[in-house]
Amino acid sequence: MTTAVHGQPERAAAARGAPPRRSLYGHGYALVLSSALTSGIGLVFWVVAAHSYDQAVLGRNSALVFAIMFLAGVAQLNLMNLLIRFVPVAGPRARRLVALAYLVGGGLAGLAGLGFALGIRWWSPGLAELLHGPVAVAGCAAACAVWAIFVMQDGVLTAVGRARVVPVENLVFSVVKLGLLATLAAALPHGGITVSWMAATAVAVLATTAYLFLRALPAYEGTATTGERISPRALAGYLGGDFVGATCWLACTQLLPVLVLGVLGARSTATFAVAWTIAYALYLVPAAMGQSLVAHTALDSESVAAARVGVERRSLFLLLPVVAALTLAAPWVLRLLGPDYADAGRWGLPLMAASALPNIVVAAAVSQARAFRRTGVVATLLGTLSVLVLGLALVLMPAFAIVGVGLAVLAGQTVLAGVILLLRAEWVPRPIVGPLAGVRSWSLLRRIAPTALRSRSWSLQHRLRGRSDSAIASVGPGDHRAALLKVADTEQGRKALLHEVSALRLLHEDRRLDSWRHLVPTAYDVGNALGASYSIQQLLPGADARARVADPAGRNRFAAAALAVLGGLHQCTAELTRVDERLVRQHVTAPAELVRAAVAKRAGSAVDQLVAELATGLRGRRLPVGWVHGDFSADNVLIDADDQVTGVVDWGQATSAGLVAVDVAGLVLATAATGRELGAVVSTWLAPGAAPALAEVLHHRSTLGGDPVSVRTLVLLGWLHMVSANLAKSSRYGANPIWLRRNVIAVLHTVGGGLP
Repeated sequence: MTTAVHGQPERAAAARGAPPRRSLYGHGYALVLSSALTSGIGLVFWVVAAHSYDQAVLGRNSALVFAIMFLAGVAQLNLMNLLIRFVPVAGPRARRLVALAYLVGGGLAGLAGLGFALGIRWWSPGLAELLHGPVAVAGCAAACAVWAIFVMQDGVLTAVGRARVVPVENLVFSVVKLGLLATLAAALPHGGITVSWMAATAVAVLATTAYLFLRALPAYEGTATTGERISPRALAGYLGGDFVGATCWLACTQLLPVLVLGVLGARSTATFAVAWTIAYALYLVPAAMGQSLVAHTALDSESVAAARVGVERRSLFLLLPVVAALTLAAPWVLRLLGPDYADAGRWGLPLMAASALPNIVVAAAVSQARAFRRTGVVATLLGTLSVLVLGLALVLMPAFAIVGVGLAVLAGQTVLAGVILLLRAEWVPRPIVGPLAGVRSWSLLRRIAPTALRSRSWSLQHRLRGRSDSAIASVGPGDHRAALLKVADTEQGRKALLHEVSALRLLHEDRRLDSWRHLVPTAYDVGNALGASYSIQQLLPGADARARVADPAGRNRFAAAALAVLGGLHQCTAELTRVDERLVRQHVTAPAELVRAAVAKRAGSAVDQLVAELATGLRGRRLPVGWVHGDFSADNVLIDADDQVTGVVDWGQATSAGLVAVDVAGLVLATAATGRELGAVVSTWLAPGAAPALAEVLHHRSTLGGDPVSVRTLVLLGWLHMVSANLAKSSRYGANPIWLRRNVIAVLHTVGGGLP
């Protein structure tokens, strides 16, 4: 049994040659085993209860138990998930963090239970009989406090690598609960079910708390290392969004029996509670695997996406046969409780069990969001699910009774899982601009900034707009702008960001650029955090030239200044080189494949013609090869008030050995296309007899004394790199049909002589 935080056993496993995720899935299976044991004995518990108590009594007790679990879950602020996420990185502060969570969560849950019991005639009149008198009121308060700690301690065991103890804890709880049930049947004919449940919880809490604070946590603190700074702000930020999501989840699961009691009465609630307990046990499989995912990726956010896929596959493998068996055997399972239960729940149980399959997708998405600390996503997903399930249940229950609740649960889970799968699909359009993109960028910056800036006394200042998947903001002490923070969490954005940092370092190490290096920002820092990559870069003086090129006069001044600076870069680094197959692949084949993937079958033949034409026009010619920016346009060139270039930024497409014609053609095209669609400009320039105004400059600056190349070839080369750069920077371009039609399809139509 491991005694260290997850990062250490993972590294030890790697050293032994074991797969790093073995511990993750091993602990996940341990939690699943715990759920299976608890559910199995729980079914026996309800069978005994059904034969020992009146059906209406069972219905009221089950509703009270679910109400207590709901109140405790809400009042303890869902600290379990916070403990799972932060205890693995708490190091020597783990015991203090856990003790504080127990005190706050247990205390708030006790107060919530007290308020619920005192106002029971207003909240749920059907339960008033069970909460009559001071002893019952105090017992409800204590039960809520104890259940809150019971829930939290499973999270602590998982967080410190003791997930295999959870089945033992829950086995003790289940056995004690079952034993007390039969003992109390005669003494407490109306409340024995609830009392046995909560007394067993108290026993499990006392034993597990002693084990944690006397053995597990001290052993963990002695060997764990802290990999993440934990501040009150970080805890509060995580807790705030996650609490909303967790409350919504509790509402659509543990409030359902209380809702059924109010609409259908005590006897129907008894049948529903048993069927729902069986079905809900299936929900615990992806939930348990997800808890292990969050704990085991707290220090390794790079593996979250792959772990999420593994959790989905393993959960599906475990649940498919169980759901199939329950669907077929539902009447016989419920008949163990009595014929009334079997008749009423014949169709409800299969529907509820089937809902566990789409819940795999929902639960895995929620766990992934928690691992990345995207609590807003958690709240959105679970809030949507709660509205769907509770709303549909209220609509369908009067007409279909318990079957209506089953339909509501299945429909809610299926709809949300379908939306999640749809949003993951690469072909679904994303907005290129708009408020949602801005909100997402700022949220991403706020999430990563504490980690990226922890070694500096800096803070976020103002977000900058850009065309890539990166979110950019100025940072510095107070109001002083000291640097730029760039963050990307998409695959394309992260790749471009890390490539840019590498290019910046190579540029500053290149001795040929002594007279040019001041135009290149310095990369101060680079790293990965919470599923994103970030870099901190020098803030160069000046502003980008987009505003300057809006009028023709400013456009001409910018073009002259930018071409002069670009010529300086090429004079320092470019050498005439014969274009071989490597350069053709780099500058024609590779970017053309990005275009082909974006247009799919609509213009595949035209892409082939484009590749053939450019390869023929370039192959074998001696052309200048050197440092190439790859996206040299007004967006990325900084100028001062006198139209002097002060910096060149966004080197995510740069290469140290590229055709300089790419930058020259890109600058000429971008300048000419100011205020117009790029595709329209290129199509006009490619028309028979057309003569671009900058044709001579384009040709001269692209060849630098090398072999002649046709202007058509240079225009197509520049266009290809401009559109492929956009496609590489962000998936949003390829998903935007208007942008594709105007800037890609239109040009391919000209190249291919007409498309179907």
